[in-house]
Amino acid sequence: MNFLLNKFLQSFLWCLLFLLMFIFPAHAATDDNDTWQFQLAPYAWLAGQKGTVGTIPPLPPADIDIDFYDDILGNIKGALFLVGEARKGRFGIVADVAYNDIEMEDPTPGQGFTLLRSRTQSWIVSAAGFYRLTERQGTFLDLIGGVRYWSVDSTLTLTEGLLPAQSISNKEDWFDPIIGLKGFSKLGDSRFFVSGFLVLGGFGAGSDFMWDANLNLGYQWTETFSTTLGYRYLDVDYEDGSFLYDVAQDGLTLGLSWRF
Repeated sequence: MNFLLNKFLQSFLWCLLFLLMFIFPAHAATDDNDTWQFQLAPYAWLAGQKGTVGTIPPLPPADIDIDFYDDILGNIKGALFLVGEARKGRFGIVADVAYNDIEMEDPTPGQGFTLLRSRTQSWIVSAAGFYRLTERQGTFLDLIGGVRYWSVDSTLTLTEGLLPAQSISNKEDWFDPIIGLKGFSKLGDSRFFVSGFLVLGGFGAGSDFMWDANLNLGYQWTETFSTTLGYRYLDVDYEDGSFLYDVAQDGLTLGLSWRF
């Protein structure tokens, strides 16, 4: 618990430090453009996983520990990530779709089984409205609020040793209310910029608690096209009966963005 709290505080301060120092210039004004503006941003997230996943007794919860910088590429079976946004004036809507299919295997202690294989397929779909708190010369800060849908399909398989092989699967779906901030700021007169978000959710309505933080360094190649390199940390703690999903995902993000 202390470890997770420390990670949360570090990411919270990390995001706010870089965002707020750029995003709150004095007497900031908002560009109240009456035309719709759209953004489409596919991205890659090389996310490792660390935590505990439990399905149905008699199988015990399984510990997951996959480093994104070490062996994540060999464990990814599938992935899809996409963000879309539409804004008119101060108001807008944003959607984020993330799909992960990650598999890992480790030797088991003792001689009852020889190998534990864990496979987790997850859909994380967020939809939110936002209000532009401040904007000045391309720098802005938005307040967001909405809902996040989770669908987690977990399979735990124990390979035969002295005991016969066992495999249990379970699928859980739930919704989390979410609130947060997202922002963007140019770095001086250059084409470089920083962007990011901090989202909190769950609050016992779905997950016990969930938080999601992202920070990017980007480059604006043209007026409509940009690329980003960043880091994202997502932590969720959900439990329903015998099903447990207490997992943190973190790793590098690589993104493309088109505005039109």
